Amino acid sequence: MKKTISILLCTILAAAFLTACAGASDTTDNYYGWNDADYPAPQAAPAPAPASEMMMEDSVVFEAESMGGTAFRAQAGGSGITPINAPVTEGLAEKIIYSVYADVETVKFDETIEKVHKLLERHKAFIENSNISGINYEARLYGWNEFRSAYFSLRVPQEQLNAMTANLDSLGNVTYLSSSADNITAQFFDTQSRLNALEIQEERLLSMLAKADEITDLIALEERLSDVRYQIESITSTLNNWQRQVDYSTLTLNIREVEQFTEQTPIHRTYWEQIGDGFMATIRSIGDFFMALFKWLIVSAPVLVILAVIAVVIFIIIRKVIRKNKTTRPNSPGYYYAPGAPTTTGTPIAPGAPTAPDQTTPENKE
Repeated sequence: MKKTISILLCTILAAAFLTACAGASDTTDNYYGWNDADYPAPQAAPAPAPASEMMMEDSVVFEAESMGGTAFRAQAGGSGITPINAPVTEGLAEKIIYSVYADVETVKFDETIEKVHKLLERHKAFIENSNISGINYEARLYGWNEFRSAYFSLRVPQEQLNAMTANLDSLGNVTYLSSSADNITAQFFDTQSRLNALEIQEERLLSMLAKADEITDLIALEERLSDVRYQIESITSTLNNWQRQVDYSTLTLNIREVEQFTEQTPIHRTYWEQIGDGFMATIRSIGDFFMALFKWLIVSAPVLVILAVIAVVIFIIIRKVIRKNKTTRPNSPGYYYAPGAPTTTGTPIAPGAPTAPDQTTPENKE
């Protein structure tokens, strides 16, 4: 019984310890002198984008050759991130597709979502796709931290991209910002030239079709004309899709609800200050652990009581079976060995039978 209860208590304490340690690990990093700026946490990857909208994860400076060296810079950090200024190609021959990705923290999730829609109206943008995850109330019931998150893929007019990017700070704390520029000028105009050639070929085929008299010639010309028109429609669709991507840049937002914002400015602490901060963080972690343990015991009390009752019943049944086996087991005959004889070779005799007299003489005893 005591052994069973001890095993149950050890299991409960181990589960509670792992839960509390997992919750407290994120709050103690800075106190031990670990710099989050030097070891940034992995960022959530944006949704898959077309090849022409490749996202850059590293900080890179893009220079548009036709823009006289105007820089299109991607930066990462905290609220000190400077807005990205993309070269505006309106009215120019260049066909450049711009994409921006941002991670945003917020302590007021509902207000942030409303601000996103207001930005859409202000800058004449629209939502290409989005998803919002709610709170897991079962997790909250057991004291686990659960927060909401949202993902938006927005299409912003290219001339409005700079202004909308500059207003991202109004949504919350921008912890990560990256950008990319895909120059498709050469590919675009090569495809346009191919389209022009096909259109000229279509006109010639129509002229030849009007002059043809033989049925075989008519059939051959119509087949060729159908193939040319199919290519024209396919290329036209591709060019229109590229032009839409050029006219409307992609802005991807990954919004996360948090209890408090990530520290923006690095904390420079001395060695002994780091030790003191780490000690205090450990004390707080211990307090959080026992608070989480107490909460878990209270919340899980019904389940623990049921498990304890089952364990006690099983223990009682096993104990009764063992006692019953002991009482019903037949007694084995006793074995007696003659004095002085080795126990391994002694001859068993019935209980109560006289034993052989000791044959040892006083001289042998000595």
